[in-house]
Amino acid sequence: MGIITRESSDRTAIVELLTGYLAAVDDKRLDRAVVAATFAPDGRVVRPDGAAVVGPDAILESHTASFARFRATHHVTSDHLVEIGDGAASMRANSTAMHLWAAGESDSRSLETHFLAGGVFDIRATHSDEGWRLSEWRLRVTWRSGNMGSMLATR
Repeated sequence: MGIITRESSDRTAIVELLTGYLAAVDDKRLDRAVVAATFAPDGRVVRPDGAAVVGPDAILESHTASFARFRATHHVTSDHLVEIGDGAASMRANSTAMHLWAAGESDSRSLETHFLAGGVFDIRATHSDEGWRLSEWRLRVTWRSGNMGSMLATR
């Protein structure tokens, strides 16, 4: 076994902010405690269309409404590249996600009941007395396939 350094511990903590949050989304247990443990008080989520949601309460409200449209989701991230500086960090991670529409939410003219999306998460994190928290989470969508339903209207 190797020695665990502060830098490797910090890298793990930052990656786990992302993976833990997405696990809460997929397991349908996203709540105020999860959001507060993930995001800084002024943390922001920037959607692919450039719209920003700022602060834990707004992030929770937005994500709760957005993910309520799905019967199930499954998010997978990989290739986490973390750079750590003085009290701040950045991470780039690839993402593939499946979204299975809830009854009545998909396009009734489509034979598909889900869509897949792939992209890149660009993340910034800050360190405080509470540990690492995300200060900004951006999604750059690379591709989408399947029944997009009302997804393009998401803000």
